[in-house]
Amino acid sequence: MNRDFIAKHWYASVYEQFENQTHDVEFLLKVLREQTDGKPQNILEVACGGGRICVPLAQAGHTVTGFDADEQMLLRCYRRMRGLKNIRCYQADAVSEDWGSGFDVVVLAGNILINIQTETAYQDAQRLFIAKAAKALRTGGHLYLDFDLHYDPSAVFHDAGEGSFFEGTDELGTYGKIVFYGSVYNPVTQICAGVNHWELTANNGEKLIIPNRWYKHIPTQQQVYDWLAEAGFSIERTYLNFTDKPLPVPIPKETYRATIWARKD
Repeated sequence: MNRDFIAKHWYASVYEQFENQTHDVEFLLKVLREQTDGKPQNILEVACGGGRICVPLAQAGHTVTGFDADEQMLLRCYRRMRGLKNIRCYQADAVSEDWGSGFDVVVLAGNILINIQTETAYQDAQRLFIAKAAKALRTGGHLYLDFDLHYDPSAVFHDAGEGSFFEGTDELGTYGKIVFYGSVYNPVTQICAGVNHWELTANNGEKLIIPNRWYKHIPTQQQVYDWLAEAGFSIERTYLNFTDKPLPVPIPKETYRATIWARKD
């Protein structure tokens, strides 16, 4: 049995079952309409996954390019984009490979800043993503960036509990769940780290246990602003929690998500 195939297929399927929200996509489409006078844009979405965001962008009339490193996610994206002639997606690693150039808009959405798959220093990878977004844009083009931002990260990312999530069965009959054992947040390094494992049962009854250690760097508002300025961006709009409310400095206690619309100078 190809354990890697079974595991990746299960995760892509169950991820799609649980991560199917639309409010962030609707907000992105709203920002594009308002900030580009409703004109179709040439858009790049980085780490497009199964197409939850890039396919609605194409359906709205934009020309869309997406890429992702996960081939099982991309297969789901290909099924969603069937019949749409204004979208293309391909497999690539966002950290190590080139993103192209000349785009009107680069979309870094779905909280990608704290979901980067990297073996390098996490903070360096976050900074690199913003620099690569600038390189991929034409002069005067825009970056749409949304990311987790909390008044007290310790209250969100420090979790001593145990539990499970993403429990379900894929189309091949593989049942599984992700069992987690809590996480630890260091307010000095801003690193959140934890361990979990996948418990899978294939349709032939074979059981798989896949251990996983993970860590993330939780950036501050000022760090992201500094990375944007360093990459040659001017921030034109900030949004609080997917609303039209501006994101103030310092952030209010109810903050959980920041969205930035920035222009490449």
